[in-house]
Amino acid sequence: MFRIALKNVLARKGRLLLSSLAVIAGCTFLSGVFVFSDTINSRIDTIFATAYDRTDAFVRSSVKIENDFGEDQRGTISTSLIDEVRAVPGVKAADGDVRGTAVITNPEGTIVGGEGPPQYGAVFANEESSPWRLEEGRAAQDGTEVVIDSSTADRGSIEVGDTVTISASAEPQQFAVVGIASFGGTTTGGPTWALFDLATAEQFVLDSPDQVSSINVVGDGTLSQAELKTAIQKIFDSTEVEVLTGKEIADESRDDLAEQFAFFTLFLTIFAAIAIFVSCFVIYNIFKISAAQRLRENALMRAIGARSKQVVFSQFVEAVAVGVIGAVIGFAGGVGLATLITSLLEASGNGPGDTSLVINPTSFITTFGVGVTVTLVCATFPAIRAGRVAPLAAMRDVAVDRSSGSRRRIVFGAITALAAIVGIALGLTSDALWLTVGVVGLFMSLIAFGPFAVGRLAELLTKPMGKIRGVTGEVAGRNAARSPERTALTAAAFGIGLALLVAVSTLAASLQGSLRSTFGEAFRGDIAVSPKQTQGGLIPSSIATDVAALPEVGAAVGLGGGLFEILNTANGKPRDSGGLTLDPKAAATLLDLNFDAGGWASLGGNNILMFRDYADDNNYTVGSTLEVRFFNQSTTTFTVAGIYSDVVYGNFFLDRAAFANSGLPQLDFQVLAKAAEGVSVATALAAIDVVMEKYPTAEAQSKDEFIDTQIASLDFIINFIYALLFMSVFIAVLGIVLTLLLAIYERRRELGLMRAIGTTRGQIRGSVRWESVLTAVLGALMGTGLGVTLGWIVVKALEDQGLNTFAVSGGSLVTFGVLSIAFGLVAAWIPARRAAKAPILEAIATT
Repeated sequence: MFRIALKNVLARKGRLLLSSLAVIAGCTFLSGVFVFSDTINSRIDTIFATAYDRTDAFVRSSVKIENDFGEDQRGTISTSLIDEVRAVPGVKAADGDVRGTAVITNPEGTIVGGEGPPQYGAVFANEESSPWRLEEGRAAQDGTEVVIDSSTADRGSIEVGDTVTISASAEPQQFAVVGIASFGGTTTGGPTWALFDLATAEQFVLDSPDQVSSINVVGDGTLSQAELKTAIQKIFDSTEVEVLTGKEIADESRDDLAEQFAFFTLFLTIFAAIAIFVSCFVIYNIFKISAAQRLRENALMRAIGARSKQVVFSQFVEAVAVGVIGAVIGFAGGVGLATLITSLLEASGNGPGDTSLVINPTSFITTFGVGVTVTLVCATFPAIRAGRVAPLAAMRDVAVDRSSGSRRRIVFGAITALAAIVGIALGLTSDALWLTVGVVGLFMSLIAFGPFAVGRLAELLTKPMGKIRGVTGEVAGRNAARSPERTALTAAAFGIGLALLVAVSTLAASLQGSLRSTFGEAFRGDIAVSPKQTQGGLIPSSIATDVAALPEVGAAVGLGGGLFEILNTANGKPRDSGGLTLDPKAAATLLDLNFDAGGWASLGGNNILMFRDYADDNNYTVGSTLEVRFFNQSTTTFTVAGIYSDVVYGNFFLDRAAFANSGLPQLDFQVLAKAAEGVSVATALAAIDVVMEKYPTAEAQSKDEFIDTQIASLDFIINFIYALLFMSVFIAVLGIVLTLLLAIYERRRELGLMRAIGTTRGQIRGSVRWESVLTAVLGALMGTGLGVTLGWIVVKALEDQGLNTFAVSGGSLVTFGVLSIAFGLVAAWIPARRAAKAPILEAIATT
């Protein structure tokens, strides 16, 4: 039986390849993610294999605070500790290092890097303890010189001898580039590095003289790394200073960088899973049609003695062949996709640096396993159905699809729909995890009710299509209606991909609407100064001072971030926290805040304002105190002086003066201003633009321009998600093509009879095209309804996070609708031509 099944597979090479296309598409996306991840991890291992090869111990602050974006920021330690470390027996050399934000602008005035990857300022010490290697030039010696990493130099077209402008916590300064360095002898990829001498880095980058971020230590060989670590740790309080071995800091740095790319890899994996999910519809449909078309063949097998299990086995042989071919070709396609992803990241400055693809056996094994397993699972029910067909009952050319009247389908659909309603209701009112149940229930009910709804919709559309396109439209409608399960599954695959696109567009429209309304209501000013880099950008705090000093400006306030640890928690464990730092007097003029208690007048010194939900969750009231520790180990006590209810501002408002000596550089992410009385916004904006000439990383905009820019900054992310989701749509369109091709083979006698009684080739082509368009339109209707529902669920779930507006993008819905029709026409191109070219006599032949 195995040889017969194998011969049947090889005898239909065209069908085998067609059946494999959906598997190929899904496995291409999946293997591309795996190869990309392997390449990134290999590159990271290469970087850190040599970066800390000369570091035996690493000294740093024990204070580690996580910001609102889940990133850890480490405290500083006194420069005096360097000499203490040098005095420890077994230490050969010890040098201080600094880590902070420093944005490089090249001689042409273009910001280098950013828009995601960090922009660092650090120390270049041409010593054994440093992970940096000088490639060209020399080390920086004073506050007028800088060394640039080789990757940044290449991207910014910077050479030794050029003058660059660097922005940190203070006013931007010009520095002469005196050297080019590499990290561990290799390029660093996405981040940019400006490397100064120690004194300059302390003052310019940290804005904290006599403070460093860490100390790199080289041993004299008398102690192992572990012994040297122990010897150094003995002279410090472990709650204030932490010591690591060279291997530990290398492993930690490697893991931190890998984690940054791991999020991107996870992001891609999610969309790969979506593509595989959509592929399942296509694969199942193909096997179902294929099994139906071979009823006579299977019946003959049964008639000559083949058992039901043997027929099922033969179907699985074909499924294995499809899965194997799809997985192998898909993996090869994934290698090309990984190359494309890596190239795009490098072109955007977000890549890992110069590298070559790494292909691990586990990536192939996983892709192969997924491809074959998914194919077998999707082929299971069609195979079982094929084995159950009685020999005599199967002696006909076509199968009858009665799925739209199945009671079991209706019952299953009702149960999943109820689960969806309950899950969504519980998710929005209690635990968000219930939303998973609700969303899965939505998809399952769509699949269950699909044939029931599609059959009736197709019947309803048959007459209007007949009036519009005559006999071709009516034939197309009837063809779609007589195979409701096939049409529904094909439309559902397209609808799921489209639903995700609609959900993303709805979420984007809601986010944009919330941003516009919230900022418009909360900001009373006219002008906003913000980083030119919309993602992760920061600007010097001196901008707010300079802008406020202009006679054309009535008030200006800088919004920065203040991080600290709360020590007096209920369980006694320090808790990371932080809030917005600003000038209270200017804030009272420019920000409209809803207070439940206290007000702007209450903010000042060590008095703070707290968000109502945070206060309720932690049992804080006006008068409560918070004992906090800053980055430089200093402590103070904050007193809650007011409670506000606006979620968009975070948990705290703090007086900037309270952070003057916290060890954290004072940087702003935004400066808000308003024109002086009697001065037009245009005049005030022109005066601010003059000030901005010395701040190349910042730009001033009117209130409306700023809102438009912030909304436009979402476009890149939204478009990137669209691009990933279009892979699923492509697979769904491919499913329409394959379904039509197999359906045409099934209808070859019908098509021959139609041609024999006078139907023209054009009418045959038209009927196939309109059937494809009808399938795409049905999928669009499913996808639009499901997508808007998903968008509403997400918006409601995030309502407490400030997403207070639900909006549907009408333009996007129209665009998706037009594209659906276009995709339907494109998908029908090859099937329609093949149907029209079918020879009449061959099509109606009985042998």
